[in-house]
Amino acid sequence: MVDNWPHSSLQRSDGSLTEIDLTPVEPSSTASRNKLRNRLLMGGVLVLLGFVLFQALTSARVFFRNVDEAVAERAEIGDQTFRMQGVVVTEPAENSRGAITFQIAFNDVEANIVHIGEEPSDLFELGMPVVVEGHWEGDVFASTQILVKHSESYVADNEDRPGVGENPTYESESNDGVG
Repeated sequence: MVDNWPHSSLQRSDGSLTEIDLTPVEPSSTASRNKLRNRLLMGGVLVLLGFVLFQALTSARVFFRNVDEAVAERAEIGDQTFRMQGVVVTEPAENSRGAITFQIAFNDVEANIVHIGEEPSDLFELGMPVVVEGHWEGDVFASTQILVKHSESYVADNEDRPGVGENPTYESESNDGVG
């Protein structure tokens, strides 16, 4: 067999020349197994990342609608979980099963709410804006969570507290005439 592959010489530290064969070597079966294993491992990681991303995007989606939109789209929404906003228009009451019942409205459209779950905060009352999370069960919205929107103005319960209603001014404590 005629050797057509290039050869090269390498000079050693003692001055002698050694010929180096640059002929390609067939990969061992271990190297090809490692390459296949690495590709399978990377493929598995990519599939796992894709699955986690898909789950995160689909399960974290909770739609938000106003009462008028939710009532108009009740048939299309079905039993899908979403959030609905409105103002409490009837006094919340507890029924015989321990659920809180009330109505919320938005743009003159009302929805009946039955809330089973964690009791809402002290701010939950007639006339307060709320967001309820749940789904339609026929003509009733079954709520599992109530978020109460609080106003941006805070009024103290005890007007006799020091500083209530006062607008504090800050004066310089230095006596250098600057300030």
